[in-house]
Amino acid sequence: SHISQFPVGTYKKAHAHGPSAHVIVLSGEGYSLMWPEGEEPRRYDWQVGTLIVPPNKWFHQHFNTGPAPARYLAFKHEIALIRNAQGVPTAWISRRIGGDQIDYADEDPRIRRMFAEALARHGMKPRMEEAYQAELADLPPKAAA
Repeated sequence: SHISQFPVGTYKKAHAHGPSAHVIVLSGEGYSLMWPEGEEPRRYDWQVGTLIVPPNKWFHQHFNTGPAPARYLAFKHEIALIRNAQGVPTAWISRRIGGDQIDYADEDPRIRRMFAEALARHGMKPRMEEAYQAELADLPPKAAA
């Protein structure tokens, strides 16, 4: 289990893991995108009290489009955390090096556009530039195709 809080105008990296994760929104408002590998993301709006249950191995990510920080509590059974040989959950590891987390640099450009449009409807702008730049400092190289 863990609690995560993220600022106004920001969002989390997409990742996938095994079944049984339950995410309860404690504060804020926004949406999540969820999708199985190879399919288009589906949008699900959320607010305080919403329960989000990503299906097994579906990618998902959470976006704060409200005027206050968003906070959620995530419960996961150990089975949800698929681990690599060193015991690290693959949901925390870049897809570039064999994990199940999509780096910002590798996400579909439509994700950023959708987020900017959602914020604009509330008179706000994305605050992600610092996160994008910080990621580039230690981003693993893409695997040869």
